[in-house]
Amino acid sequence: TDIGDLLPYLATEIRGCTYFHGTNELNYMERGHIIAIRPKQITVTALQDEAEARQVCEELKRMINGVHDRRDSITPTWRKQARVGPLTVYRELPQTNCGECGEPTCMAFAARVVSREMPASHCGPLLLQEYESNRERLWGILEQAEYEVE
Repeated sequence: TDIGDLLPYLATEIRGCTYFHGTNELNYMERGHIIAIRPKQITVTALQDEAEARQVCEELKRMINGVHDRRDSITPTWRKQARVGPLTVYRELPQTNCGECGEPTCMAFAARVVSREMPASHCGPLLLQEYESNRERLWGILEQAEYEVE
């Protein structure tokens, strides 16, 4: 089945995706996977096993079918780029490498945030009053790029 006509509608519905009309490809990250949706093919990286592959395929199928069913009420998006790099996140972190988030370094934590594996709110020191301006800047950057912060 060719879902190329749905790509602009999917771009509206999928948070944090990148899509340029005419390229026939929509990309986004979800739970550490890079997902590319093309008219006749979907690719997903870093799947652990066949069971996870089946689960992700079912989730994608439900989401795509839902967008198809609601497309008359969705305003299509023709160009969307919502990417934040790990350095952008890292620069706003306290850079203490405290490990409170479960990661060994703040850079590792930043990478997990941009891959949508962990929300930025898991950085304990960032929630302290002394880092309020950093937190507000980072929340703004992430929200503008359609990342969840909490």
